[in-house]
Amino acid sequence: MLKIKEIVFLLLWFVVCVPSLYPQKGMGEDTLRQRLYFRADSLAMCRLENYGLARPAAHGKVPASDFPALAERLVTRMENDGYPFAAVSLSPLTEPDSNGVVADFTVDAGPLVRYDSVMVKGTLKLRPRFVQAFLSWRPRRKYMERNVARIAQKMNGLPYATVTRETGVEFVGDKAYLYLFADKQKVNRFDGYLGLVPVSERTGKVMLTGEVNLMLQNVFKIGETLELRWQAPERRSQYLLANADFPYWFGTPFGLSGHFVLDKKDTSYLNMNYRIALTYSFLGSNALRLYFDYTTSSILRPELVTAVEGDTLSYDFRKPMYGISLNYSRLDDAIQPRSGVRLCADIAAGSRRILPNTAVDAEVYEGLLMRTTHYRMQGEVAGFVPIRKRWGWMAGVSGGMLLGNQQIYNDLFRIGGTRTLQGFDEMSLYASSYLIAQTEFRFWFARYSYLNVFFNGAWYERKLSGSYYYDYPFGFGLGATFHTKAGNFYISYALGQQRGNPVSFKTGKIHFGMDVRF
Repeated sequence: MLKIKEIVFLLLWFVVCVPSLYPQKGMGEDTLRQRLYFRADSLAMCRLENYGLARPAAHGKVPASDFPALAERLVTRMENDGYPFAAVSLSPLTEPDSNGVVADFTVDAGPLVRYDSVMVKGTLKLRPRFVQAFLSWRPRRKYMERNVARIAQKMNGLPYATVTRETGVEFVGDKAYLYLFADKQKVNRFDGYLGLVPVSERTGKVMLTGEVNLMLQNVFKIGETLELRWQAPERRSQYLLANADFPYWFGTPFGLSGHFVLDKKDTSYLNMNYRIALTYSFLGSNALRLYFDYTTSSILRPELVTAVEGDTLSYDFRKPMYGISLNYSRLDDAIQPRSGVRLCADIAAGSRRILPNTAVDAEVYEGLLMRTTHYRMQGEVAGFVPIRKRWGWMAGVSGGMLLGNQQIYNDLFRIGGTRTLQGFDEMSLYASSYLIAQTEFRFWFARYSYLNVFFNGAWYERKLSGSYYYDYPFGFGLGATFHTKAGNFYISYALGQQRGNPVSFKTGKIHFGMDVRF
């Protein structure tokens, strides 16, 4: 039995939302006359226009051929609004003739279904609050078919997860239970390499350089990333990076991240950088960050600072900056991708204040702008394209630019090395602007094992007060990566050319190491 308010609602529905359609002369079999009937359990639905079914045109002329598409659109909208069992049927009431056909267009919404809980099946361990925020899922929220269809894609965006089966849904009455089938991916990484780098081509002496990387992900089952990296790019120089990222705080897409960088350049200067960011995560590991960045620099041997301008002119300074960055990737494999794209962009603005050093002659600071406004822009895009079955191609472009008056040596970009420009010492090139293009061909002889040849070329400039320099360095080489039970062993040999000098095998760079994942 219908309640009084349901009967009133039904009458209003037919008056406002469900006008009859009448055939027009000359329209023939492309028009029909329809009547719409709704069951009592469908009365909670709103107007048809909200579900993609437009109101009939003037005089009620609607081609019969439009109804399949309209019905499909209606069902799709209802499936994404809490009615996964919605059904539409068209039942003729009269025999078709030249004027069309009279039919019942019946919409059965079925029960209104809401989410109840989500469960992860497999070796992957995640806290329920993280899962809810990551999937944009909430208990008691209306069931949405399109969100369920996107879950596998979102899970593939997690580098520490491997989806083993499609997402399962169990309906019990008016509740929906989600089942995620995923195993843990070995992404916790400890790797490093040792490098033999020539100190002088004339003497033939070499020095030992190295790098150690430690990365832990999802240790606390909340999708966090902890990273530690140490490098010894050259003699008496150290580089240390510590990074922590905690996404999806308190069941929201927002999180916090921070990092610390220590950069010591032989006996010239010591830079320290601190950054804290508010993170908005979307589609897996993709993130948009608003951050505050603070850099301090101290001259280690102030007695060497003179009023003579040159390529290595450095000062003590403090520089706070505010910025925004975007990290986006859509790769088939977060560890060793064969197809997909990766994009990073960063822009920041702030002011730099030079601090007078009491151990430096006062005349050094005469005519110097002690406070200046600065802008920093960086970006990278890389694409991975499979070629046939075992061959793959990677191409990418990266660049950066510093804008502002009076650039100084200890506030420049540092490029070069295995991460940016192969064939050169780690972070050996100082630039106020740079652009690097790289390409690489890989031959995969196993799932995680391949041989590769690569080429990278760059343009960079160093624009300082009183000096200007630019160059077009390039590097090329080959390498190999072998997958073992302990991890990936890799080795590469690269040659570089800069300043117009000929390529010399005596200055070739050999890097090898073991990438251990657990």
